[in-house]
Amino acid sequence: MGKRAGDSPAGFTLHAWVDESMKQQSGQADGMYLLTAVVGDPATCGRARDALRELVRRRGGRLHWRQEEAPRRAKIAAAIGTQDLACIVVVGVPIAARRQERARRKCLERLLFELERIGVSHVWLEARSTVLNRRDIELVDALRARGTLVTRTRVAHSLPDDEPMLWAADAVAGAVSRARQGLDLDIRTALGEVDEIDIELS
Repeated sequence: MGKRAGDSPAGFTLHAWVDESMKQQSGQADGMYLLTAVVGDPATCGRARDALRELVRRRGGRLHWRQEEAPRRAKIAAAIGTQDLACIVVVGVPIAARRQERARRKCLERLLFELERIGVSHVWLEARSTVLNRRDIELVDALRARGTLVTRTRVAHSLPDDEPMLWAADAVAGAVSRARQGLDLDIRTALGEVDEIDIELS
């Protein structure tokens, strides 16, 4: 993505859409948790939404990375890679069994810091349950109280059925996860530049 908040014309804004992914083998404690943001100007994201909708196979459906075969994943990655979007992935390792929420909190804290740093004004997290959504907002409030977040970047939740930009975040998370396992490197390459940030969860 060529533009940044610091050198943008007046009125230029950035929004981010965020999804998670987790890779862990049964009974092992060395998995990874990924929290991915796709960042773009909301005034021009319609083109990205249209490109993704064109790849949906059934009317009223959506894209979901885990349900797609490799040739379809390659098309999705290529469609994302041609858009004016920035991609940021925070990768937390290792993730222990039953510690997904702790991993999410640590990764979300770092991701929100990075999004605030580049001037994102509105962050849309993929909606989960009411309880888990509330935990996300409580974390945001705590980060503001501590001064970790210093702006009033708005954080809210959105349903993936209603927002193709969340499909893009899901795809980037899936492609990066696979690439880190040495799989589908060509699909990861099709995404173009992705800022991958590693953090320790232990």
